[in-house]
Amino acid sequence: MAMTPTLRNTAPRPHTTALALTFGLLVPFVGNTQDSPQSAGQKIGNLFSDVKNKLGLRIERPAQGGAGGVLYAPLSGGQTFRTLFRNEDHDQAIQGRLQWPRAALTFVEYGRNLPCWTVKATIWTSSTSSHDETFRTCTTAKLTKTNDLGEVSTFGRSIGFVGLLNAEPRFGAVPTTGDTRTRGPNPPRLLFQVDVDKAMRDKLRDIVINSAWVSGFYGQGNDLSHASIFYDYRMWIAGFEPTGNRDQG
Repeated sequence: MAMTPTLRNTAPRPHTTALALTFGLLVPFVGNTQDSPQSAGQKIGNLFSDVKNKLGLRIERPAQGGAGGVLYAPLSGGQTFRTLFRNEDHDQAIQGRLQWPRAALTFVEYGRNLPCWTVKATIWTSSTSSHDETFRTCTTAKLTKTNDLGEVSTFGRSIGFVGLLNAEPRFGAVPTTGDTRTRGPNPPRLLFQVDVDKAMRDKLRDIVINSAWVSGFYGQGNDLSHASIFYDYRMWIAGFEPTGNRDQG
């Protein structure tokens, strides 16, 4: 009597499928056998660079020609705003364990068509001690950084920076003023979200990014990969000087 053969499950195993998918992704970048190892490596490097860009990670490239506008030009009150937050543990601040310094940004001179804005930073070193520093920054300014070899790199305004504009303090980390914006010492519930039209918001975004970069509040480390809405709460928008709107009159 003939034996009926046992049917085996021929579905691919999960790890086999994953391996095939991975190989399928890499094959187009490895290319054919005529490609040199260097060109294949360059293709794979470009792949990872593209992924980083899309995820909003830090983008670095050699500094290029063209000076652009000024990134930081102090006008009065001192220059401590520059590097105010640099080399600090931002994770500790997010958890509410690092309280000071803080900086509230007031826009003194601004406009949709104004390339350079004047900003006043009210800097708090404790709950009762503060001083004002005023500086100018331009939306066309390049974000540059010098490494330990003295080499200057220019950074793009990636998606990670856009996420910063939705930042808010971690619940319970610090008392807030709710929807009311003040010069301090406590931040509002939403650090950088203000009710303005798109044209003004686009300019505002670049000014906030410049301020965050100059002060070391955001962008100088690996924080451009930060995926949470909870941020170091120690810098926020206080408001706009009513007489500073250059779109009027």
